[in-house]
Amino acid sequence: MPSPVPSATDAATGSAPTSDPGSQADAASARAATAHGRASTRRRHPWRRRVLVLLLALALVAAAALALAVQHRQEQERLGLGAVSAPEAPRALEHSSGRTGAFTADVSFTTMATGAATVTAPVRWDDAWFFEDPTAYNHDLARACAVLSAVANAESAYYQAGSTAPAYLEEALAALGFDDISTASYRYRSEIFDEVVDFITGTDDVVAYSVATKRVTGPNGQEKTLYLVSVRGSYGAEWLSDLNMGDAAHYEMQAIDHEGFMRAANEIVDDLARRITADVQDAGTGDVALLFCGHSRGAATANLAASYADDMTQGLRALAPLESIYCYTFATPELTQMDTVGDALYDNIFNILNPSDIVPRMPLASWGYARYGRDLTLPGFGDEGFDERFARMRATFKELCGVENPYVPEDRVQVDALIEDIGAAVPTADDLATPGGVVSTVGNLFSQINPLQVLYGHYPSVYIAWMYALDAAELSPAS
Repeated sequence: MPSPVPSATDAATGSAPTSDPGSQADAASARAATAHGRASTRRRHPWRRRVLVLLLALALVAAAALALAVQHRQEQERLGLGAVSAPEAPRALEHSSGRTGAFTADVSFTTMATGAATVTAPVRWDDAWFFEDPTAYNHDLARACAVLSAVANAESAYYQAGSTAPAYLEEALAALGFDDISTASYRYRSEIFDEVVDFITGTDDVVAYSVATKRVTGPNGQEKTLYLVSVRGSYGAEWLSDLNMGDAAHYEMQAIDHEGFMRAANEIVDDLARRITADVQDAGTGDVALLFCGHSRGAATANLAASYADDMTQGLRALAPLESIYCYTFATPELTQMDTVGDALYDNIFNILNPSDIVPRMPLASWGYARYGRDLTLPGFGDEGFDERFARMRATFKELCGVENPYVPEDRVQVDALIEDIGAAVPTADDLATPGGVVSTVGNLFSQINPLQVLYGHYPSVYIAWMYALDAAELSPAS
């Protein structure tokens, strides 16, 4: 039988003609199976699309709800509503001891070393200190400031809805005989949602702080009004502000103070200026004294605020005379690129640092950062006589907190090596802002140290124990 004539398709493809009925049936079956598969796919996949659409709709609703909640909270803050009640104006410390002169008072605060349990430290106080030379280091005043810096951190719990925590600052300052206090800045800066609001709105360049006053009398009967400023350390979204070093070019300057700390310090100085002006009126500020203290971010902010108060004594609008400005800070980060930090104008600022603590080493000195005033260093691993001093510190910590000291002084070796390696890998602060700089910094951080362990050396309670275990001669000027 002659072969069938090939079709156009067969001719075009060069395929052999197919006339087998069985083959045709198989092809039809395959096409039917493919069509069935498509139909099955269409039947199976619509629910996935519907779920995706639903999830997208829920995300949009959640985003809209969050935006409305943030807007509502901002309006509440503007009106002074929706927060744990606390007057905006300074209020009298009704339970103030009214104590004057020299005395010792018990002051309570919380510490992470005991799971946020309350501990109590005896604080020696003397009103006569504020008639002495502020450039002469006062170890008893430094001890008192170390405790009050920790109290500033503990105060946050009082400003959280539903908390039964006491007002630690109010109780501490009442015990020290202060007359009134303002802790208004803790409002809207202590609730979790408020920290979310600050993160979303980019308003995290702030701190919480207290301002309290006391009329003090000197050995010759002279009087001053002491303004104590105690600044809280990093909290919630404020950790982001710790990374906001700023850019001098934005200010058309060669160097600036760390922007995140600078903004917080400016708020405090403006607050003090308003309050002091209202208090002294036409009497002038000649009998005003200022005391600044803080730990970590609070230390950086206190350091800058004190330096600005020092600067103002050189102009027409001083907050207080230079001889009446005092400042003690603890675990203070590097905070400025200015080359005037060592000027005698700032000799009334003392920064106490733990060699095993990484926080005072950041931002890096090799990037041009430093602190105003004078640095004093606690004993560090490898120093002569360290073992005996550390034994005293451990005993003091156990007596104070009721638990063993958690920090490992040998971490100093790893911290020193880490800072050197980061400086080599990231030569400038501008390099840190690059993807490579971030990767190098994070890589070095997690490969060389145990961050959680190293942070034990940053605890306020560790600094307090060291301060109580040492005398002034055992602190070393930074090299």
